[in-house]
Amino acid sequence: RFNNIISNKIIEQNPEISLELKRIKFKYDIKNFNLFLETKKPNINFKSLEIPIENLKIYLNFISVLKTKPKIDKINIESKEIHIDQLKKIIIKTKPSSLNSLITNRVTKGKILINLELYIGDNLSLKDFIARGYVKEIDFKIDKSLIIRDIKFNFFADPSDILIKNAKGSMKGLLISDA
Repeated sequence: RFNNIISNKIIEQNPEISLELKRIKFKYDIKNFNLFLETKKPNINFKSLEIPIENLKIYLNFISVLKTKPKIDKINIESKEIHIDQLKKIIIKTKPSSLNSLITNRVTKGKILINLELYIGDNLSLKDFIARGYVKEIDFKIDKSLIIRDIKFNFFADPSDILIKNAKGSMKGLLISDA
């Protein structure tokens, strides 16, 4: 019953998202005085495309739950490993950006895994975010004859910075590494 309430609330906020939750665990985070809901492998579709999520946690302000007006403080999303072809399909459905264009036009293969922490404000607005993860087996086409192959790196991003670590790749027999 609670799963349906959550799904309906999300659809009410954004009709382009459909959500099917399996089993929800309620847990209490003593350190942060929050209640959080956790579900594994939810079925999330955005504009009819499946979003590959491994784990989803929604942190609720405990006091707001007692007042019967729950306020979401934070959402943690752990993705499954996403193939670039699948990512391109999702990107096409979002707002255009330079990064989207770069991925769509220059990246020919690869995989990515993303862990997002979304900090939520009033009316479910996004206040802040932190993204971490890795990319691997990426082929990046600079032009027709120049391709950087088997790129891999770890990343960390927030609204002000992007940090790339442990970068490796190769181009025409030349090894590229940040080490």
